[in-house]
Amino acid sequence: MKKVFVFKTSVRTSKQIRFASRILAAIDSVLRVDFDPEDCDRIVRVESNKEIAAKVINLFKANGLNCEELV
Repeated sequence: MKKVFVFKTSVRTSKQIRFASRILAAIDSVLRVDFDPEDCDRIVRVESNKEIAAKVINLFKANGLNCEELV
C-alpha cells in the first residue's frame, strides 16, 4: 500500500533539492519525491510503499539538512 509522507525541511535552493533528491534516491522503497521550496515550511512529499519517515529524517539530518515529519 502506497503512502505519502510529508516533511518540513530546510531545503531552499535548487542545489539543495538536487542533493536531497540523491539522498532520497538511496532509499529503495521511495517511489516518488516532490519538493515545494516556495512553501513556508519548504515541504517535501515522499511516496513509498514502506514506513520510511525515520529513515528520511535521519538521512537528512546526517547530511546537514533539517527535516521533521508533518502529520
